[in-house]
Amino acid sequence: MYPGQPGEPVEEQFPRFEPHGDDAYRQARPVGTQPYRGGGQANPWLVGLALAAVLIAVSVISFGLFGADDGAAPTTTAPGAGTTAPTETTAPGDTTDTTGSPADITLPTLPPSGEIVAVGDPIPIGDLLMSSNDIGPLDFGDDGDEVLGRLASTFGAPSQDTGFIIGDGAFGECPGDSIRVVQWGPLNVVMKGNAASSQFVSYRMDLRYGNLTSPTRDVATLSGLRVGDRVSQLESTYRNFVIDYVVDPQAGLVFQLYTQRGGDLLLWGPVDGRDEDSFVTGIYSPDSCGR
Repeated sequence: MYPGQPGEPVEEQFPRFEPHGDDAYRQARPVGTQPYRGGGQANPWLVGLALAAVLIAVSVISFGLFGADDGAAPTTTAPGAGTTAPTETTAPGDTTDTTGSPADITLPTLPPSGEIVAVGDPIPIGDLLMSSNDIGPLDFGDDGDEVLGRLASTFGAPSQDTGFIIGDGAFGECPGDSIRVVQWGPLNVVMKGNAASSQFVSYRMDLRYGNLTSPTRDVATLSGLRVGDRVSQLESTYRNFVIDYVVDPQAGLVFQLYTQRGGDLLLWGPVDGRDEDSFVTGIYSPDSCGR
């Protein structure tokens, strides 16, 4: 219905809204005023920021209290002060050495393994006479280090040194024996045993070992035979002994010297022939295997 003449009542087009319940008691808000937000409620954003600041401060203080020792040097206490050393914390899976530092130990001064130390005064060459059981004062069965030391004192450092090896019989030892072969020029001496304990058991003088200018070449037998002498001199020197010539599987043609037929072997060694002008190229002691 459209409005009528002025002054006439006009019928409302829509029914009036009548509030019910709580809304019935609310008063109308004056025009231009802000809506009511509640009595003094804090802004949630400001509350969140304040709480975050408090948590950060607590974290910083906690880190200062419990993490200060991580990078600090350990405190040391003089002996007898009555305090205990701080305990070290080990992460899972790690290990910590709890044995402490070892006490100082004084060890005996020993030469490097295999080194030959000179012993005593040099032995005159004239006293170093080869026989079936010694070289002058150096007897078979003598301490190996002592013998090597005496030879080093006489001839200096050796030309070669095998150290202790498992022998195959090449130097008169039984195959499987532990031996050490030390060479001075044409002279090889054989020790049997090990690094802790050894014995002088045999020798071989042989021009084929080389270094013919070594003073060991002048070492002779008790009767005066030297390597390099002719076979004629061998036979004249030992004319009252028995001399056989045989072929050895390793050394080739050799002489063998006996006191009598069927007696013990005294010396043997390679020769380059049986005629008088041939040369004695080696003089060996009896093999140590079986002795």
